[in-house]
Amino acid sequence: MKLSEIAARIGATLSDGCDAEVVGIASPESATDRHITFVSDVKYVDQAKACAAAAVIVKKGAAFHEKVCLEVDDPYVGYAVAAQLFEDITPLFGEGIHPSAIVDKTAFIDKTASVGPGTVIGAGARIGANCRIGANCVIERGVSVGESVRIDSGAIVRYGTHIGARVIIQSGAVLGSDGFGNARSKDGVFVRIPCFGNVVVEDDADIGAGTTIDRGNFEPTVIGKGVKLDNLVHIAHNVAIGENTAIAAQTGISGSTKVGKRVIIAGQVGFVGHINIGDDSFVGAKAGVSKDIDPKASVTGYPARDIMTMRRIEASSSRLPDLLKEVKKLREEVEALKTSAAPRR
Repeated sequence: MKLSEIAARIGATLSDGCDAEVVGIASPESATDRHITFVSDVKYVDQAKACAAAAVIVKKGAAFHEKVCLEVDDPYVGYAVAAQLFEDITPLFGEGIHPSAIVDKTAFIDKTASVGPGTVIGAGARIGANCRIGANCVIERGVSVGESVRIDSGAIVRYGTHIGARVIIQSGAVLGSDGFGNARSKDGVFVRIPCFGNVVVEDDADIGAGTTIDRGNFEPTVIGKGVKLDNLVHIAHNVAIGENTAIAAQTGISGSTKVGKRVIIAGQVGFVGHINIGDDSFVGAKAGVSKDIDPKASVTGYPARDIMTMRRIEASSSRLPDLLKEVKKLREEVEALKTSAAPRR
C-alpha cells in the first residue's frame, strides 16, 4: 500500500514527497523499511527517528526531517485507522459455508458470508453480506446479523437477538442468555421469571471474549452504537448502554441500569440495578456504584464517590498509623495532666 493511500485514509499530510510502498504497521523496535510506525508520546520521538520504518505517523507540527512523516491531529487515532488497513479479514476457515455446518433450511445466509465448521444456524436466522462466522458457533432461531459482522469461534447468539452492521463478537461470548430474575415466595422458594425480551446490539459495537449479555424481561437489553465491551463483562437484563461507551474487563452491571453516552468504565466495577449513569462520566477501577452518577462526573472507590474526594481519603488513610501514634501520645499526656492536676488528700 502506498503512503499516499494511507495518508488519505487517516487524514494526514505527507511531510515529504516520497510515496513508498509499505506492507504493514509495526512498533519502532520491530519496524523494517517496509513498515510505517507512529509516535503518540514525545518520549518515543528519538526511538522513531532511529528506527528503520519508511514513515512515521506524528502529531501535526511535530514532523522531523529524519523520516517521512504523516501528520495528523491525533497520532494514536491515526495509528488505529492505519492498523485496520493492514488487518487480515479473510475467513479463517475458507469462503462459503463449511460442509459440517448445520444450517436450517429457512435460514438466509448472504452468498458473500462465510460459516466455519460445526456452526449451527437456526430457523429464520438472517446473516448479512460479508459476515465471517467462525467454528462451533451457535446462532439460534430468529437471529438477525447485519453486514460485515465478525462472530468468532465458540460464540453463542441466542434466539431473537438483533445484531447491527460491523459488530465484532469474540469467542465465548453469550448474547441473549436469560436474565437473573426470580421471585421469592413466603416460604423462601425462588420462582424463576421467564424473559420475553431480546438483545439488540447496534452498529460498530465490539463484544469481548467471555462477555455475557442477558435478554430483557419484556423490553430489549440494548448495546448502543460504537460501544466497546472488554472481555468478561456481564450486562444484565434490560440494561441500556449509550453509544460510544467503553467498559473494561470484569465489570458487572445489574438489571435495568441505564448507562449514558461516551461513558468510560474501568475494570472490576460493580453497579446496582435501576440507576442512571450520566453522559460523559468516568468510573474508576473497582468502584461500587450504588446510586445515580451525574453527567461528566468522575467517581471511584467503594462506595463510589467524587474522585477528588476519594483521593483525599486515600491520602489520609496512608497517614493513619502515624495519626494513631499521635492520638496515643496525646492520650498519655492528657492522663498525665489529669493526674498532676488532681487535688491531694
